[in-house]
Amino acid sequence: MTVTLTRLDPHIPDPIESRRRAAGRAVRAAYATIVFGILAFFVVYFGRPILYLGGPGSVSSPRYLVSLPYIVQINSTTVLRGASVKAGDEIGRVRSPQHDEIVATYMRSLADIAGRKAELRVKARVARESLDAARSHLRLAEEAVELIANSSAASLNYRIDMSRERALANKAVVSQEAEAAEASTQLAALDEFSRQLGDRLEKVESSFADGRVFAPIAGIVANNPARAGQSLVAGTPIAEILDPTDVFVDWYVPNERLSDPKVGNEVFVLFGNRRILGKIAEILPVSDVYPGAGSSAARERTASQIARIRFNPGAHRPALNSAVDVHMHYTQLSARIASVLVRLFGLDEL
Repeated sequence: MTVTLTRLDPHIPDPIESRRRAAGRAVRAAYATIVFGILAFFVVYFGRPILYLGGPGSVSSPRYLVSLPYIVQINSTTVLRGASVKAGDEIGRVRSPQHDEIVATYMRSLADIAGRKAELRVKARVARESLDAARSHLRLAEEAVELIANSSAASLNYRIDMSRERALANKAVVSQEAEAAEASTQLAALDEFSRQLGDRLEKVESSFADGRVFAPIAGIVANNPARAGQSLVAGTPIAEILDPTDVFVDWYVPNERLSDPKVGNEVFVLFGNRRILGKIAEILPVSDVYPGAGSSAARERTASQIARIRFNPGAHRPALNSAVDVHMHYTQLSARIASVLVRLFGLDEL
């Protein structure tokens, strides 16, 4: 059955039709927003690699490892992770049985040298004191041989005995002279060797500094220092210090890229909602593994290159060891569009 609606005034809108039209516009707007949002997501997700090259990075600086070339045991530490230290500040105390053994070895060597020098001084003195007597004996033996040579009464056996006596006296003189000279030479060599051992012992003692460990530079303690009572092998870091005056970003450049980054290219370092301008200062010819956000080995990503990025002067740098993302636009047009959008939404750090 058809029902005919008769309006009192054709210029007055029907409330039912008005609500239907408003609801229809709201539905169409919501539908269009969803559709265009999905399209925009796919466009951005699949078109992003065409516009810019992005990859993870980490804020870092030169690292200085504080370690000792001995097996040590930590007695105490005076710094914590994140603490600021100055060059020469004491950061802990250690003891080292290996260092004590090295010092004892040097001391034994010095004691052996001292004993050897005493023996040589005795031999040299004995040789010098008996040298005059040996020379006098040699002179008498030579005079006796000359007298026998001019006399015809001496028998052949007596002549042989006197010649033998002269030879023995000459041998004694030569032996005493050689022993005195060699003892003096060995004493000089032992004095030099003893001086070298003393210098090395002094260097070992001064470098160990009674077990006090000092900071080599002014910086920030990066890792957790070794704990009191912990034993460390030679070369194991007691603490790791970062230099805050030389901050840079190590960008792990992805393997999938349209063009390779070059020194001098401008990049954007993304830290949270902030975009920090920087330039590529160096391309390191090495590869590395970026651990990513998690500790799982499945999330590790391999980068064939590492680009070292320096921040522009006056930029507010992130904290050391922060994880950041780095974007390098392939064209100036996409970079300008990105800057406009960032300024429009208020995401720029400046």
